[in-house]
Amino acid sequence: MAIVGGGISGLAAAWELQKRDVPWVLLEAGPRVGGVIRTEEKDGFLLEGGPDSILAQKPEGVALCREIGLGDRLIPTNPELKAVYILRGGRLHALPEGMMLAVPTKILPFLRSGLFSWPGKLRMGLDLVRPGLQENGDESIATFLRRRFGQEAVDRLGEPLLAGIHAGDPERLSILATFPRFRDLEKKHGSLVRGMWAGPRPRPEPGARPPAAFYALRGGLRELVDALVDRLPADSIRTGAVVRSLAREGDGFSVALDGGETVKASGVIVAAPGPKIAPALEGLLPDASRTLAAIPFASSATVLLGYRREDVAHPLDGYGMVIPQTEGLRATALSFVSTKFAHRAPAGHVLLRGFLGGVRDGGVLDLSDEEMVETVRRDMTPVLGLKGAPVLTRIFRWPGGTPQLEVGHLARMRAVEQAVGEVPGLHLTGAGVWSTGIPDSVADATRVAAAAGERVR
Repeated sequence: MAIVGGGISGLAAAWELQKRDVPWVLLEAGPRVGGVIRTEEKDGFLLEGGPDSILAQKPEGVALCREIGLGDRLIPTNPELKAVYILRGGRLHALPEGMMLAVPTKILPFLRSGLFSWPGKLRMGLDLVRPGLQENGDESIATFLRRRFGQEAVDRLGEPLLAGIHAGDPERLSILATFPRFRDLEKKHGSLVRGMWAGPRPRPEPGARPPAAFYALRGGLRELVDALVDRLPADSIRTGAVVRSLAREGDGFSVALDGGETVKASGVIVAAPGPKIAPALEGLLPDASRTLAAIPFASSATVLLGYRREDVAHPLDGYGMVIPQTEGLRATALSFVSTKFAHRAPAGHVLLRGFLGGVRDGGVLDLSDEEMVETVRRDMTPVLGLKGAPVLTRIFRWPGGTPQLEVGHLARMRAVEQAVGEVPGLHLTGAGVWSTGIPDSVADATRVAAAAGERVR
């Protein structure tokens, strides 16, 4: 079995095949496996260039960590200082207590919040009485939120928070592909607020801490990649292996690589980004190849800044902030890394992680490293009270790194999967196919590898 792509999806697929005693070879075009997971250590700071945590609500990512022996390395988000801020009018406003992404679930904290105007609060409250849409058609995040909560919710939550998670445009991102639970709540309860109220509310034991929303690994998410690689046969993982084409050969496949080498395989799991692998699929699946090539990916940059604690006036009493486009800044978000997770900065220091780019700033990678650092410093100095120069800076660039699951994405992917299903032994997974994020990528890759392993049997 050949696996094309060595990100977390490809590695999770390899792990599942390994458990099933199915021989495999993983072909990664780049010099390293792990995809967008990048962890470095410098001067006592732990730096995450890509994702920095694993969503706990979706259990597959955390479960994989425990399965490969990393259970004692998992660390939760700070249970005490957990505010998430929205920048509005140059001031930070904490999301009201009980706010579940864009859905208020506690009335009094919502009414007291300065994040929304009174007309905006009244419009959001109409969610309780407006009838729910029962159709199954797709719509954008912005259209959905505007319909349920009004334009203010789009500007102050939908654009910086919901779409910001995907570095995307709320007017184009699909609600069904990004936040399907919201549509499920609307269809079942007619109201998002009533739907949240009706959901299960875990009651922790007396004295017990509430469950964490996210987990990280003590030494960074590279520990997940390293642990998987350590448990897989080294001679089955090949880097610098650029796949040029796939072709049927008897009951199996011929995988042509750069340099003229050919790999024979009984089946193929494609776990590489659609636009990058599409040319290799053109001869086998021309229509599906064009659909995969058309999936848009946004470019972005992660800007890490280490400061002496006394050089940051703000208490950094939360996980960080998101920045609406209406604020006129170039930074889209900033994490208070050393508050969010332990073991991220040396004593007497703090670590901040800024984000630039996304679909609203397609030219961000034209900036130099120095210009990126200065951009984040300039945007954040009046907000956080920064003084002097940071003691550490590190830039991670991600050209075409974030898939954009735009309206109609799931229908297009269903057509692609139908075409792939007509080629026995060919399988498709990875970020940008059905979803994004570590838990969803692990879950889908495991499902696909299990199906591929059964076929080999």
